Amino acid sequence: MSSAATGGRRPRVLLASGPVAPLSPRAAAIALAEGFAEGAQVAVIGLAEGGPELTRALTEPGGEIEFLHTGRVGRRPDLLVVGESPGSDPAAEPAVDPLAGSSAGLGRMLGYALQADVPARVVVDLTGTDSHDAGQGLLAELSAVRDRLADCELIGVVPAGQENDQLLGLRGVTSRKGRALGIPAERMLAVDAELERFAHELAPGSARADGAGAAGGLGFLILALGGRLVTGAALCAELAQLDRALGSADLVVTACDSFDFGSRGGGVVAELARRCEGFEVPLVVVSPVVGVSGREMRTLGIESAHPVDAHGDPSEALTATARRLAEGWTARW
Repeated sequence: MSSAATGGRRPRVLLASGPVAPLSPRAAAIALAEGFAEGAQVAVIGLAEGGPELTRALTEPGGEIEFLHTGRVGRRPDLLVVGESPGSDPAAEPAVDPLAGSSAGLGRMLGYALQADVPARVVVDLTGTDSHDAGQGLLAELSAVRDRLADCELIGVVPAGQENDQLLGLRGVTSRKGRALGIPAERMLAVDAELERFAHELAPGSARADGAGAAGGLGFLILALGGRLVTGAALCAELAQLDRALGSADLVVTACDSFDFGSRGGGVVAELARRCEGFEVPLVVVSPVVGVSGREMRTLGIESAHPVDAHGDPSEALTATARRLAEGWTARW
């Protein structure tokens, strides 16, 4: 149901939050829900773009996370999520060439995770990688367990904005990164040729696919292994059936660490705004930092934004802000 008149019933409010300060996405959403619970029907969803917060968002509630020195492994009965901690691989050589980063560390993390029972869905978080090898290092580390991916859905999470990045050529990952860093043309050509050789030997059909250049070319390897690519916020929305919840919501409230002109709330807010606009459901943002004008908010698909007290307990601050919002919004029904 949209936000049209609802005949005096209790409104349906969806609290769909990203991480805020030390709070996980779900914990932030629950804190918001506390403020609306007295006068509305509430539902909570946690979303994140990548890193440890994505692992938490995908495994809560009921799952478990194993934190290791080099990364993390999250498990639910139906899902495995693996991510690397950048710069923490003791076997990696110091990065002196930005076009020579290896994905072997992430490969070791994934290989370790695949030694246990493999669920129906395996998620590899590519957002924290600094590799530039199109997944050669990762693939080499998977040699003993690669066949375990055959019967699962493989998903690679890429940074927002890289969903269409190309792997090779003038618009490829090497050319873009090399030109930005002022790397000599001959070095860029040599690296691009090596990536092309590897890609065409492994999966020629994936070498030119949209997203193959994401995350230093790791997008290519996920596609080559039969997987698909998605942003973290979009995956969280998909698995939590966000669109179904939006179909009956009257209001959506989200929280983020900063909602200013530079960040605009990040990928979680952008994903929610896009989906809320499609369902004609108003989206309200709360944040410790609010620095976007009303006109700018409207162009972003945001109904309004409200500051959260940045001092004291963040959970209590979110609940207090949500309670003030509820006084105004729930009176409309």
